[in-house]
Amino acid sequence: MSKLRGLLWAGMVAGLGVAAAAGLPRLARHVPWGVERWLGTFGASGAEAGVCSASAPATASLQRVLRRLYPLATDDRNVDIDVQVIRGDTVNAYATLGGHIFVFDGLLQEARTPEELAGVLAHEIEHVRQRHIVQGAVVALATWGGLRAVFGGSGNGVARTLLSLSFSREQEAEADEQGLQRLRAAQVDAAGFAHFFERGAQSAALPALLSSHPSDPQRAERAAHFRGYPTRPVLAPEEWAALRGICGSDHARR
Repeated sequence: MSKLRGLLWAGMVAGLGVAAAAGLPRLARHVPWGVERWLGTFGASGAEAGVCSASAPATASLQRVLRRLYPLATDDRNVDIDVQVIRGDTVNAYATLGGHIFVFDGLLQEARTPEELAGVLAHEIEHVRQRHIVQGAVVALATWGGLRAVFGGSGNGVARTLLSLSFSREQEAEADEQGLQRLRAAQVDAAGFAHFFERGAQSAALPALLSSHPSDPQRAERAAHFRGYPTRPVLAPEEWAALRGICGSDHARR
């Protein structure tokens, strides 16, 4: 009986692998948003424990950056976006299922202007909007490890599976292009996007950023096409200072 059960599991995994290769990511774009939001409760649960307790000015500044970028188009309202800052020196930000975007405090301290932060957020927003997150999640959860996490009842296992997603070069390029268009529509200077990732490419101290946001000459070329449009400041200096201190006043050091 145990051998038969093992064969059934192996057959299921093989079948799912064939399905994934045959177009599972494409079909994943049609997963209802409500389902993704439900799955997002697993992916966000671990990160939310590290969310910084923010002062009212810091929270208002973070929300102002988000509102500047989202929603802009009518169809933006079909997808909810929530941005939170979490503790940690890691220079990185990531999106998970259900529109949750987490920014490490280390990235806030590395960013030199609110426009740089806005550039990173625009990129992550597009990963959510283009359904890259759910595409990767469906494929990841269709692996042997993902199936064990689901059917074994391990919420932590599911969370680890969802938070370890990576994106293809095509998905990264799409998030870049659509993110830059979003910056232009919001009248946010795209130079911030370019400067932040250029600095990451030149610094050996930012391995986490480059592992999830690969930098290459094509990224610089894409950003170069988004210049010369009217721009407005994202935050006043005092608002930016408040935001950078969201995880503690001792961190607002630049």
